[in-house]
Amino acid sequence: MLRGKDIVCISSLDWDAMWTSKQQVMHRLAQTNRVLYVEEPVTMLAPFKVPARWRRWRAAVPRLRRVEAGLWTLTPPPLLPFGNMRPGINGANQALLAQYVRWAMDRLYFDEEYIFWTYLPTSLALLKRLESREQGGRRPVLAVYHCVDEHSAFPGFVSPEVVKDYDDALTQRADLVITTAENLKASREILNPNTYTVLNAADVEIFNRALEADVVVPPELATIPGPRLGVVGLHDSRLDVDALEALATADPSWQIVLIGPVKAGQVDETRLRRHPNIHFLGEKPRPDLPGYLKGMDAALVPYKANELTRNIFPLKLFEYLAAGLPVVVGGLPELERFAGMIGLAHRPEDYPGLVRSAIDGDSPEKRAARVALAAKNTWDHRVEEISRLVEDALARTGREVEK
Repeated sequence: MLRGKDIVCISSLDWDAMWTSKQQVMHRLAQTNRVLYVEEPVTMLAPFKVPARWRRWRAAVPRLRRVEAGLWTLTPPPLLPFGNMRPGINGANQALLAQYVRWAMDRLYFDEEYIFWTYLPTSLALLKRLESREQGGRRPVLAVYHCVDEHSAFPGFVSPEVVKDYDDALTQRADLVITTAENLKASREILNPNTYTVLNAADVEIFNRALEADVVVPPELATIPGPRLGVVGLHDSRLDVDALEALATADPSWQIVLIGPVKAGQVDETRLRRHPNIHFLGEKPRPDLPGYLKGMDAALVPYKANELTRNIFPLKLFEYLAAGLPVVVGGLPELERFAGMIGLAHRPEDYPGLVRSAIDGDSPEKRAARVALAAKNTWDHRVEEISRLVEDALARTGREVEK
């Protein structure tokens, strides 16, 4: 495990948001290092799109908060909109962000040399600011681009060409590029030979609890008759509404249960709510999820096939498998490597047959095989692998940091 380093992480999520790879990785690195976790740099227009973002307007000045041993969050004030469309605006935003980051590092007495770790392609302008000796004594000793999505394919106020340019430039500059999917790697290793894939993983110990006898299925789920098909996570533009409708109409006895927040304006809830066997239970605390998965007969990752999902390795796969559930997925070519272990849908009409086969063909032996596969794919394993890549990069660049 990487040890004794100071890390500045530029994240695309707030720390208290639904946990993804960003929080999982930094939580573990903070056990043996010091981490400054910079929360998502939202814009002044963000609350009009996502009302929950109004709370970020309270950050008229940057806020520094210790959330666990070895890890602090920095909440920056709202930035100018349209940075993903106008490089000049992005440059101004990153200049402001650099001031906030330096302010936080001063208060935490960060080392003169630290690791810069970003999840955002807009960050090259920030890195250049932080590298400038004229604007501060501290300087990044290594630049890591942890690429978990094809950012140019996201909907919203995004110019795909501009974001692709950001991504390419950051990829070329980074000392180490870590991707979460082979498709992401293929398009980036052309620009940077120091590009490696480390797949997403799961908190296996948490989701194994779905197999324990004393874990209770929550009453709101228990009152829904089976068979129950679970869809857990953030429900956004990736969700294949056609697939869910195909399941709802193919067998009215199947109860499709969506757990997690629905991103405003990105899911046609009206269509789905017409079906009495489709249920929205909302977001649940992470420790409660094993109880919900225990009450499912199968789990789904029903994504549309497009440029965004072509580059995704979903977090929920190994969480579902750790709970022993049969899984049916769609729109995710990265998961074809698990053919035989999971059902792979290529069209919405494929789902009913695959779900029927998954439920009817389930067995204790198959559940044990799923749990065993999940056990090989824990976040602890992944962070050890990532640590080795970072240590190799430090040695390769001759910029190892001694404490």
